[in-house]
Amino acid sequence: MQKIILVGYGKMAEAIFVACKDHFEICLVGRNEQKMRVLAEKYNSKINITTQGFNEKPLHIEDEIIILAFKPLALNTFCTTGKASLICSILAGTPLEHLKKHYQSLEYIRAMPNIAATFQQSCTAMYGTAPNKIAEEIFKKCGDIVWLLSESKFDAAMALSGCAPAFLAIIAESLCDAGVREGLSREESQKFVLGLFSGFNALISHKHPTFIKEEVSSPAGVSIEGIAFLESHSLRGLLIEAIHKTVLKAQKI
Repeated sequence: MQKIILVGYGKMAEAIFVACKDHFEICLVGRNEQKMRVLAEKYNSKINITTQGFNEKPLHIEDEIIILAFKPLALNTFCTTGKASLICSILAGTPLEHLKKHYQSLEYIRAMPNIAATFQQSCTAMYGTAPNKIAEEIFKKCGDIVWLLSESKFDAAMALSGCAPAFLAIIAESLCDAGVREGLSREESQKFVLGLFSGFNALISHKHPTFIKEEVSSPAGVSIEGIAFLESHSLRGLLIEAIHKTVLKAQKI
């Protein structure tokens, strides 16, 4: 198996670990050894664990593949010696030129999967010094991938793919509450919302969102009444602005 050094143990690192653990030899690197052991035990996985690279103990690299999956603010705390064959970074707001100043590698890739990688259902934005087959192989284990032609597009892709699941979670939670308000049990409401999202995935895979809306909206019907209310309260604008705010935050990191 190809060896990967996965640096981090947060939610995104866990998602990548779950997607890749049966296909690659993974060495988990982090500051807290106990947290890494908990992650390994959670999935009954026997993997190498080390705190080298942190706590003023540089990690020596010799042609390995490194995935940086920690908080961007912690970039200065992870130190290496030697040269990697490939560095894949999922750090928000951290351009390739910034990575090159910290680590030596033959190639550099930015990637932004989302937490659906745990179920191999992520859509991962990727950009690099050149398209890389090994990086593709890694992140295809997480789901679909989209190579970007310009790094300037990366923050927008990150907002849509990496951050927007949180926005959809708010929408899903609100719809569940709405069902309860109208008399459904919590269990019934959650089942309908689950079916809604599952079915919508099939719909949007075959039809443009505009056509889905038009097919559901009968003249003077109940659906268009709800749509008119949402439009009058600028739901569309709020979602667009939420993505914009996310991009601006990434640019300030």
